[in-house]
Amino acid sequence: MIAHIDVDAFFASVLVRSDPSLQGKPLLALGMGGGCVIAASYEAKAKGVKTGMRLLDARKICPGAVERISDFAEACRASAHIEEILGRECPDMEKMSVDEWFLDLRTLVGGIPKNPAVWAQDIRMMIQRHLALSVSVGIGPTKTIAKMASEYRKPAGITIVTSPETPLRNSQFSIFNFQFLRDRPAAAVPGLGPRRMIHAEKHGWKTAWDFANAPKDTVVHLFGRPGGELQQELLGTVMYPLQVNERPPKSISRCRSFRRTGNEMAVYGQLQEHMTVTVMRMRKEGLSARNMSVWVRDQEYDHAGAECRLPRPMDTEEELLPYARRAFRQVWKKGGMATQVGLALYNLSPAGGNQYSLFEDPAASHRRGNIQEALDEIHNRFGRDAVVRGPVVALGRERKKRTTMVGDVFSQSS
Repeated sequence: MIAHIDVDAFFASVLVRSDPSLQGKPLLALGMGGGCVIAASYEAKAKGVKTGMRLLDARKICPGAVERISDFAEACRASAHIEEILGRECPDMEKMSVDEWFLDLRTLVGGIPKNPAVWAQDIRMMIQRHLALSVSVGIGPTKTIAKMASEYRKPAGITIVTSPETPLRNSQFSIFNFQFLRDRPAAAVPGLGPRRMIHAEKHGWKTAWDFANAPKDTVVHLFGRPGGELQQELLGTVMYPLQVNERPPKSISRCRSFRRTGNEMAVYGQLQEHMTVTVMRMRKEGLSARNMSVWVRDQEYDHAGAECRLPRPMDTEEELLPYARRAFRQVWKKGGMATQVGLALYNLSPAGGNQYSLFEDPAASHRRGNIQEALDEIHNRFGRDAVVRGPVVALGRERKKRTTMVGDVFSQSS
């Protein structure tokens, strides 16, 4: 059996935990730049607010809602604490996102629970007691079923989906698979997005049960092999095993949002700070990058980005900064304004053994490597602010003057 743990209205709940006066109010937790709703309290959801909705649209359907920039740092700390709790209970765990995890209940410390409902209640109460956050738990034979089950009785719900051959230990929380799928719309199946739902509706597949029992050839023809795999998952066959072993990331990116500014030096300083952090993360993984992208965004969704392919894999700030500077010059508009700047390093590969061109000096590259290793040591011992570059100093002055930084997001995709 697979369990899916999902924190209810995560970013909104973290804000409420920090400010109890928000309890019971329609709350919009906003993302980077403040233009998009990334989570909403259930009071706001009752009005029709959905995750990913533009703030302007959310205001129309939920006037008077409280608006707050999400506290990403606090959310990351809460996520790490939950993961620590779950890891003590179950060694085989897959983190899907900052607020959801899959657990293989066969590997639980103490063995498979005789009554999964009791175990789910204990986990839910433990997280509530330690973090004052509510979670919903779904349990099923596959990841797809478990994820759908965690959504079934939100918030603070428990749903256990079983086969008819398995006796129901607690009818309050349990439901047979065929009953569950008949009660869920096809749109509730993870992976059946709006575009695929157009085809599903044309074929009369209104429920998840309809889709699960549709002719396999038709499903594969419309949706490819993933469609057939989804069918098997819904019917109880594991097609997506847990990814319990950490894989090296395919990309490392960092972006930060701030109040609107036209200070080019401060924005570029933020980009250099991103470079320091992403290079630190990349080097900890023992990787180097072959591609880079830089972007600048304004609050009105005006977006400009530049990508470049590096001449060879690189893993030091000294090597990467000239390319970042060139990309920034391409995207920065003279007299322009910005609310966000970001950097991504991708096409990652194991560091070392790089082939230099005839025009490069291996000795100079070796010196850059020594400098980077010294910087790594200083940053690890004294923090990344111990040694900074000139534009980052300008960024610090801008922050003190404006006290406007509102969000910091780091992502690492696999």
